[in-house]
Amino acid sequence: MLVGRTQELGVINAAFERMLAGEGNVLFLTGEAGLGKTTLIHEWWHTIAAETAIYAESACSIPIGNVDVGALEALQPWADVVAQLENHTGKNNTKFDVKRLIRDAAPSWAWAIPFVGDIAHAAVETHRLVKEQRGESEHNPNASNQQQVFQQYVNLLTKIAEDTPLVILLDDMHWADASSVNLLFYLSRQISSKKIFLIVTYRPDDALTAGDGKGHPILQVKNEILRYGGKEYPLTYLGDTAIRDYLISLFPAYKINDTFERWLRKISDGNSLFVTQFIKTLWEDAQLSDAGAFTGAYENIKTPDSALAVVMERTRRLDSDTRELLMYATAEGEEFTAYVLEQLSEIKTMQLLKELQQASSAGMIVQKGKSRMFANKTTTIYGFSHALFHKALYDTLLDDQKEFLHRKCFELLKAEWDRLSDSNERTLTIASKLLTHAEKCNEDAIAAKMALEAAQIAWQNFAEAEALEMIGHVRRLAESKNFSSLKNEREELLGDTAMLLSRIDVIRGRYDEALKNAGEALDYFEKGKNEFKSADALNQHGNINFYKSAYNKAETEARMALTMAKRTCNMSGEANALNTIGLVMKERGAYDAARECFEESFSIRESIGNQIGAAAALNNIGTVYCSSGANDKALEYHTKSLTLRESIGDRHGLSSSLCNIGTVHFSLGSFSLALEYFIKSLEIMDSIGDRSGIAYIHGNIGAVYSVGGSYTEAVNHFTISLEIMESIGDLNGIASTQNNIGNVLSDSGMFDGALGCFQKSTEIYESIHNSEGIVASLLGMGILHRKQGDLEQSRIILIRTETIASEIQAKEYIAGAKCELGMLCEAEAMQRDGDLRIAKLREAATLLEDGLAIFREMKSGRTQGYEGYLTRIKAILS
Repeated sequence: MLVGRTQELGVINAAFERMLAGEGNVLFLTGEAGLGKTTLIHEWWHTIAAETAIYAESACSIPIGNVDVGALEALQPWADVVAQLENHTGKNNTKFDVKRLIRDAAPSWAWAIPFVGDIAHAAVETHRLVKEQRGESEHNPNASNQQQVFQQYVNLLTKIAEDTPLVILLDDMHWADASSVNLLFYLSRQISSKKIFLIVTYRPDDALTAGDGKGHPILQVKNEILRYGGKEYPLTYLGDTAIRDYLISLFPAYKINDTFERWLRKISDGNSLFVTQFIKTLWEDAQLSDAGAFTGAYENIKTPDSALAVVMERTRRLDSDTRELLMYATAEGEEFTAYVLEQLSEIKTMQLLKELQQASSAGMIVQKGKSRMFANKTTTIYGFSHALFHKALYDTLLDDQKEFLHRKCFELLKAEWDRLSDSNERTLTIASKLLTHAEKCNEDAIAAKMALEAAQIAWQNFAEAEALEMIGHVRRLAESKNFSSLKNEREELLGDTAMLLSRIDVIRGRYDEALKNAGEALDYFEKGKNEFKSADALNQHGNINFYKSAYNKAETEARMALTMAKRTCNMSGEANALNTIGLVMKERGAYDAARECFEESFSIRESIGNQIGAAAALNNIGTVYCSSGANDKALEYHTKSLTLRESIGDRHGLSSSLCNIGTVHFSLGSFSLALEYFIKSLEIMDSIGDRSGIAYIHGNIGAVYSVGGSYTEAVNHFTISLEIMESIGDLNGIASTQNNIGNVLSDSGMFDGALGCFQKSTEIYESIHNSEGIVASLLGMGILHRKQGDLEQSRIILIRTETIASEIQAKEYIAGAKCELGMLCEAEAMQRDGDLRIAKLREAATLLEDGLAIFREMKSGRTQGYEGYLTRIKAILS
């Protein structure tokens, strides 16, 4: 029951009306425990806003036995919102197909779909989707960074809000993980024109003291959101009028008693939880009549000193069986399941449900509107109505009772974890809770394993802060005395931890740290005599050296890993090593050797059922054929990759294959067809939020417009590409885009700007040792100098271009350099007379014929312009 909050309801309603008008916003409701923040939202929704929008809420997990579980559950509050959206309907009472929306707009969030649905096949369909997205790669194949994961969530909510306005309550954010807070900020910046209303509650005092006094990230993020139009409303204590209104609503025959009301206000400080619960106590003690008249003596009443004290008194008044049952429930957490509680209490199901109903009637607990699979069957989820009820009951347990209950919770959760071992249904929520109970039971070895698995789950969504937090637990637990007799197990655990750290560092671009951690992983595996995993660590080390353009080191380590993987039957390791060797060969221009490596990698991946890896190998083969000028074969392999990616639902890979097919058509001169493929690719990449992929495709679209002479359109797309590349620090992408802009400016006659672009591009390519990129920039620069009339400088640059292109066997650039040298000779011939002119024209014709022969062999569309020059030169010579 809500009273005395008329002004607060008005604030919420005003923000809601703004959202309905198309102005999405964020409202922070703050205040200490017991002020009724959550009750206020519920009352507002049910009495004012219901049926005008979709409503979903989630609450961050409170600490279990002083362990901050919520801070470890990366993005779980937002996942709970997705789970609730599955059950909602939109316009015309049509139920949302959240699974389809996730496939189309947010594939990285497949893990958040509930496994229990209204129809029998819901769990099966969900399991299949999660397996597609998670089961065959170390990272989610539909996301390459957390920003992309966030963007997909925005896409999902936007799709729903286009049909029906959306209200989301995020409760107790002072217990939230860092990634959830970051997603809140990301979302807040993109809903200003959407029908999405976010309500966030937190306790300022708890937020200020979080993180060992450093403060919770919600404080900083809130300040940033307020700068961009968010609102904050601190809830105040109930005044005398509000207390009177509550008494009147509770006791219809109540006669106003100013003295009693002021006394209640004084002892409670207006804390609504204190007031509502203490009035119940006074009535039970016959200090209040059925009409609400005060019948006691103030001096004889023991007044509690806090809302917690009032709550503790309320819990003491429960009948002994119900109170004991709820005490058991606190061990699982503020949110608990009927299944676990039944095992803890050893009470039969019907009796258990009866006592839970009594606790619900007393206002101690509430039944959550969702179910969970446990021990392969559905169980109901309950939660304490307020964190103070949970605290009061948990603190009442004796140490021995806590130890016993945590042991039982550990055994139950461990059994559930083991049951889910082959299903990809393990969640960070189970992992973090199991870690907590394991450590409380001194099961340090198991707790360390749980921490590592939790870190790996967190990293699925690139939740770095939570993954690193869990990794810290692994390393701390590995130092405990319980590991003294488990030396090899400890070495393997620390090796796996270092490998995960290395992968995190790679994604973040911290290559030196990544190398260091991969080296540590190799040391741990070698100490533990685990050659199988040593091959994986060597592969990781070699891969990183490839990223650093240390090709000799990369090849050496990959070949060592290949030998080791073959010796230990590590087929995945073999495929990965071959992939690295193939990449090195391609960069060196050894296309035949590269293709052989990719083909062998494909065969292995296909044999072990790694379809995502197999599709990537097909893609690499197609790229090699394209680089070497065999466009028909390139198209064949990119099409095979496309078909496989379509069959497994790999939308990120699908976009990549479409883009690569477009690139082949571009090389063939089919520019309209190339543009169609690029646009299809961009639509998918936009939907999954991969900014790097979006930038790359915009660059390709710009190239199409450039060759068609639509320079303004070309520059627009190149500019979009460059802005994104610079924002994410992609040096290769920045260089490529600078080169593209340089070509457009050169064709437009803006030579000074073009030269600056080519110089920047060349400098970056040289710094990262990208030979093919260097050739592309040099070719553009050589053409520019010819157009400016600086023929000597043009010749120097074009000869260097042809030399490097020949070294790496880049046929397209060999042909381009020869043709441009031919045109240069023609320009030089015009400056000569007699036999010297004829000689230069013959040299020009020979170079053009050689270059055109290569272009024709490649079936390239770049022959037409050069053929015109050749025809004109031959006419002069004849």
